[in-house]
Amino acid sequence: MRISGIIIALLVLITAAVSGCLSGDEPPDEKQVTGGTAEQRENSEAGVTIVAVYLGDNAFNINLDTHSGSLDYEMDKVAFIRDSKGNIIKPEVWDGGIGGHHFSGTLRFPEFDDSAGFELVIQDVADVKERIFRW
Repeated sequence: MRISGIIIALLVLITAAVSGCLSGDEPPDEKQVTGGTAEQRENSEAGVTIVAVYLGDNAFNINLDTHSGSLDYEMDKVAFIRDSKGNIIKPEVWDGGIGGHHFSGTLRFPEFDDSAGFELVIQDVADVKERIFRW
């Protein structure tokens, strides 16, 4: 009887330890909102991952990553905003880099109404016609 009690107690402790490891403080899923005013979206196609974070004030932090080839894209030439009325808004400034396996920067647009939703569209990166990030 005493051995079975010890075995049950050990099973309870092991179960508690395993469930504690599995439900620990994990970082939030990168495809979800990151909180505050910054909202993050991600697209991974054709070996290239693009992460766009809406910073508010018509600005986005853009990160591009790949493990093959070079990312030779001028973000101010391949990106635009499509607002809720279908208007196309071209960026004013890209302060990031170009080329290599990884680059990032801030893409700024002229003022637009973001209250009714909009899309950030990035065209022709790694032969993907359009990558659409919706807010």
